[in-house]
Amino acid sequence: MIELLNIFIDNLAPVLAIAGVGLYLRRRFDTSPVMISRMMFHVFSPALAFNALYTRDISGGDFLRMYGGTVALALAVASIAFLALRWGKIKPDERAAALVATFVFNGGNFGISIVSFAFGAEALSYAVIAYVAGSTTAYTLGVYISSKGKASILGSLRSILRTPSVYALALAFGLKGLGINELPPALSRTSQLLADASIPLMLVLLGLQLGGLGKPSGWRLVFSASAIRLLLAPLLAVFFASLFGLEGAARFAFILQAGMPTAVMTIVLAHEFGTDQDLALNLIMATTMVSPITLSLLIYLLQNGLI
Repeated sequence: MIELLNIFIDNLAPVLAIAGVGLYLRRRFDTSPVMISRMMFHVFSPALAFNALYTRDISGGDFLRMYGGTVALALAVASIAFLALRWGKIKPDERAAALVATFVFNGGNFGISIVSFAFGAEALSYAVIAYVAGSTTAYTLGVYISSKGKASILGSLRSILRTPSVYALALAFGLKGLGINELPPALSRTSQLLADASIPLMLVLLGLQLGGLGKPSGWRLVFSASAIRLLLAPLLAVFFASLFGLEGAARFAFILQAGMPTAVMTIVLAHEFGTDQDLALNLIMATTMVSPITLSLLIYLLQNGLI
């Protein structure tokens, strides 16, 4: 119990404290998260993605295993959730919102920070890959499910091409492939500073986003979808990590990212495509509030070699 408490204090408490700053700014000054979100999407997240891969020795094979494993895990979680949510009298808009919430995980705001604190810089690089892969499934499968099949697969795939972090990863691998392993100081320091600023800014943004959520109500489907997101997904990740040959820091980052709460992206999709917004809000709130407990336990199990 003491060790679990120490894990929470060392790894989760700093994340929650910085997110609390964003929550305070939203409630006290009505600070809008829109501009910071745009800055994160177009500048800071790409810088973090580029710097994490360019400054670490990650091969193309390691990248593909991490990226492919994350996408495969999301598909497996979505499939199980789809089967679980077929039973009972569930409205289509509720089913779509709950289904998306089970596999669209908060690998950016929460995940990157917690993986970095728990397992260090090497694991951080793999956590970034998982984050970008998770964004891929959110912008494709998430869009398709939220639209209840109305959005075309091709149109969903095109959204990936509008994600700057994808190009940042491609640039990092391209430079390494050309044998350019060191940038001029002006460029390397710029990317490093932007990357360093991205993690605290992500957490402030998380607090700003959560500060705009309403009071939880109507807990139908919340329990089952939250259990899939916080408990089943990381258990499946243990299997998929072995299946894709992920070891060491990559394995830690992969499994820990799998246990992250539902991403705020879920409510964006609900609003855009008319699925149950109240349910999406409740799932974000519920998984975010419970995740410090489940993530502390998951870190404990990983650090002690129990999974």
